[in-house]
Amino acid sequence: MKVLKRVAAVLAALLPCWLRPSARPGEGERARVMSAARMEDLDGMPVLYLAGSHYEMGYQHGTLAGERIRAFRSDAYAYMADLIRQAMKWPAWLARLLARPLLFWQASAYWGTMPPEYLEEARGVACGAGVHPLEVVLVTAIWEMYLVGGCSEFAVTGGMTADGSTIHGYNYDLMAPEHALINPHLAMIFYRPEGGIGFSTLNTVGSIGVNAGMSDAGLSIAWDNTYLRDPALYQGIELPVVPFIVTLRRVLETCHSLEEGLRLVTDTLPRPLADIIIVASARENRAAALETAGSMHAERPLEDDAVWSTNSFRSGVLAPFERNGDWREMDAEEAARAFPRYASYAGLFDRYRGRVTPRVALEILRDPYPREAEGELYHHIAHRSAICREATGFSLIMQPGLGLVWGSDGKLPAPHGCFFGFDQRGWKRRPDLDFSPSGFRSALACAEAH
Repeated sequence: MKVLKRVAAVLAALLPCWLRPSARPGEGERARVMSAARMEDLDGMPVLYLAGSHYEMGYQHGTLAGERIRAFRSDAYAYMADLIRQAMKWPAWLARLLARPLLFWQASAYWGTMPPEYLEEARGVACGAGVHPLEVVLVTAIWEMYLVGGCSEFAVTGGMTADGSTIHGYNYDLMAPEHALINPHLAMIFYRPEGGIGFSTLNTVGSIGVNAGMSDAGLSIAWDNTYLRDPALYQGIELPVVPFIVTLRRVLETCHSLEEGLRLVTDTLPRPLADIIIVASARENRAAALETAGSMHAERPLEDDAVWSTNSFRSGVLAPFERNGDWREMDAEEAARAFPRYASYAGLFDRYRGRVTPRVALEILRDPYPREAEGELYHHIAHRSAICREATGFSLIMQPGLGLVWGSDGKLPAPHGCFFGFDQRGWKRRPDLDFSPSGFRSALACAEAH
């Protein structure tokens, strides 16, 4: 029966949109729903403001960004067709023909894992954009299916920051330069869910999840991954599960404290993946890294008012399973070579103790360029020690206690571009808070021209 339902869903998704039944609201209802939302343009990157029920926010999302959602769909299908062609050695026409059915088949397995309210939101996006709801599930689950990233993140508070506030920084690192196909389709999205907590995220148009974001309750969250030395921790656990970016969204939308957020995530285990998130709570002046793999999990609290993660397990519970080895069994030099970005963060926090502001947080995300531009000889533990990568796709700086968030401009490498400032609680742009580009992109363009 499940197989037949999945086949039916795939066939329905392959139908032309004019043949599908539509739940489009009437003109009066549509006007009411759309009056609560708006879209702005920031140098080509959309900013969406969505409010209402899950279906209404989805419909607003799909209506305002429909053209962009369809363009992303087209680019994504072309990319996947090329991957299939290379992997299967098929002719291009056959790969193009089969790419969508294969993707829909995989996405159909996730339909039953999605909480009902998010299925309603998927239907809203689909109705507004003229796509099928299964395509919304696809772009929400595809991060786990194909686009798992490198990423790094940190949270600092108390004595680490200049004013004692909580600051959370995040770089989403693409695993391959070709994954930058997502960048022209990024959007800054602000939500005010009916009966829930307002929040924001930077994500691809059409997705209804959160890789990183901040809530009006003073929580911030971000996600990175790692890999295990021993896959036995996953034995008997298989995909599909609830997409992790849906779980992280639920934290922002429903939780008021650090403990609530961590418990919501651990209650979704087991997962056949190795995930790390950092959750910060400005109201409690606390933050923690939560490491999970299979059914296991462990928390790493703040140490000296800082916690950070760079795709590696550091807790006593999960460090023995880390693919790059257990850092506790290494001397300092060996550990720095095995975990070079982790060591780079440690050095940066030593340098900036008591002085971290959102601007300094950006300098950290841009590292090593700021230090090199000042003439400092970078330590070069390894080429992998740079915080900013050539393929860092997008970045966020969050100050949840003040309701301020900065999002990157959608171009690569993300930390080196313009960062747009927003007052999340006031639902407005704060151009007075914008951060200018570093100059790295211009310098790189000049160097390549010569």
